[in-house]
Amino acid sequence: MGFGRIFFFIFGFALLEVLVLAKVAGLIGWPITIVLVVTTALLGSFLFRRQGLDTWMRLNQRLQQGEMPGREMVEGMMLLLGGALLITPGFITDAVGFSLLLPGSRRWLANKVIERGTLQAMAGNGNVFVYRQQWSAGHAEPGRPGGTARPNRDGGITIDGNATRTDR
Repeated sequence: MGFGRIFFFIFGFALLEVLVLAKVAGLIGWPITIVLVVTTALLGSFLFRRQGLDTWMRLNQRLQQGEMPGREMVEGMMLLLGGALLITPGFITDAVGFSLLLPGSRRWLANKVIERGTLQAMAGNGNVFVYRQQWSAGHAEPGRPGGTARPNRDGGITIDGNATRTDR
């Protein structure tokens, strides 16, 4: 995505956010609108701390069990984005931020990200492992012998088989 597209997306989004704020302020008044925006930022900060601590504890637990905390890493990124969106003034960013901070919607979205194989890299032991789902669960990867993917107990996918590492 080029700089021009990113610029116009951010500009258009900011313009839409201002229009929504102005419309809400026209309906309920500017003082109440400002109080609502500040309240959502404070509530978002509280939720961010609470959900972040919960995710951090689950991440550490998975690491201590010797498992890769992929879901927790995805949820952690969503928490960071949700927290940033909630402290950004505006009702659209608040709606998206709350959806990323509430456990049910965040876990559902994290599952969708993992299912689609959208996660591109996970860090572990100082190395970067590239992950991209190329096949459906229960079938061998096309073009490679062996190696099957199966659902695990957390609703994610466990890949059995051989792996090769290629340095770039």
